[in-house]
Amino acid sequence: MKNLFVESLTSFAMALGICGSAIAADIPMPTKAPVSPAPVLSPWSYSATFYGWVPLLNGSSTIKGRTTDVDVGYSDLGDLIRRSEIPKDLFAFMGYFEARNGRFSVFSDLVYLKIGLNGSMTHSRGVDALNASVGASAGLKFEMFIAELAAAYEVARWGVTGAPGSGTAIDVFAGARAWWQRADASLALSGTVNIGDLTRNADGTLSASNSVSWVDPLIGLRLRHQFAPGLNFVASGDVGGFGAGSKFSWQALAAINYDFCVRNNVTWSGMLGYKALFVDYSKGSGLTQYEYDMTMHGPIIGVTARF
Repeated sequence: MKNLFVESLTSFAMALGICGSAIAADIPMPTKAPVSPAPVLSPWSYSATFYGWVPLLNGSSTIKGRTTDVDVGYSDLGDLIRRSEIPKDLFAFMGYFEARNGRFSVFSDLVYLKIGLNGSMTHSRGVDALNASVGASAGLKFEMFIAELAAAYEVARWGVTGAPGSGTAIDVFAGARAWWQRADASLALSGTVNIGDLTRNADGTLSASNSVSWVDPLIGLRLRHQFAPGLNFVASGDVGGFGAGSKFSWQALAAINYDFCVRNNVTWSGMLGYKALFVDYSKGSGLTQYEYDMTMHGPIIGVTARF
């Protein structure tokens, strides 16, 4: 009877795929299951943010020696969004990633932006050094990719008396910001000199285009504050360039994050803030000059996953 029972159990276990091709003839006595070691927790934590930023622009752009002043306000931006052919004239993608281990962290910020401006948002200026001018600006298009990589170290941390779960930390960071940019300017056909290097368009306008790339070193400071569990604020600022890439650049950001969901060990939060980025880059001279002297600033909104 015992052998029949063992054979039946063996067949059942094999049919379910629990065992291999054979099991012992005798069923062993139950034994105490071994104690599994506690899982090793990684000292690293990570966060990834996808956000939108369509910045206002104030400054000037020089392409092949022709300078175009740019002034894009909120009303201009609204009109641009309503009339533009997305993604032909307006497209943006931004992402931020950070890995932290105790006081040390590394982070990266990526921005891709394509924006086309019409003549009401721009105005051309003469080429002073060459005593020449080419009409009024008919439009300006930018396409750019900005990649930032930096390492940060927490130099101070303190809590708030009487407010459990609240605290503040200060980070210093250093790294680099790489730029790739292409600009196309369209000019009304009213110039009389120095237009041989421009392209004549079918609509009777002239166009100039160029692309450049450079890398700026940067140093910065960041403040992180937790009002309460699930409600955080961050403010950061950096300066860079120093003549190594651009003449000078700076960036400032302030944002608040609110946790709204925890699922599968991932904490999701919404982010709302404001970001400003300035750069003064120049290359060449005369009709070979390319310059981008611009402040880009505007609200940001995004979603963050922490794990």
